[in-house]
Amino acid sequence: MNGKLHNELKSIEKEPLTTTRIQLKGYGASQYQARIITQSLTPMGISKRCYTYGVTDVISSTRKILENSRIHLKTRRNLESILNSLLDCLDNVVNVPFIQSTDPQLSQVSKELFKKMSTINRYLTELNANIATLKGKDQ
Repeated sequence: MNGKLHNELKSIEKEPLTTTRIQLKGYGASQYQARIITQSLTPMGISKRCYTYGVTDVISSTRKILENSRIHLKTRRNLESILNSLLDCLDNVVNVPFIQSTDPQLSQVSKELFKKMSTINRYLTELNANIATLKGKDQ
């Protein structure tokens, strides 16, 4: 079983973060908002009959829409909520190397811990995306 888990970890780490319109609906967007957010974007691929878009591209598109001062307050709050959900998907943790004069064993343990935490964060992101997909399909 460890071999399977090890292979799964490698495949997850290499995949770029993507999202679909259905997932955006699961994060709280209406069908119209999901279309407007992704309208100017080029799809990265297709997954289960849905176009996939890069999360960073969707974030920048959402920020660009939020720059419009004529957006209603309710829509603005909704888009900000979606933006926060997408930002949570990104792994914004920076690995700070220990000083060379510290204990080498402590340094090695910290590196392993950081790798495990990154893997767990990636799994949680994938799980949240699956939940958003299920929510989006129900709407």
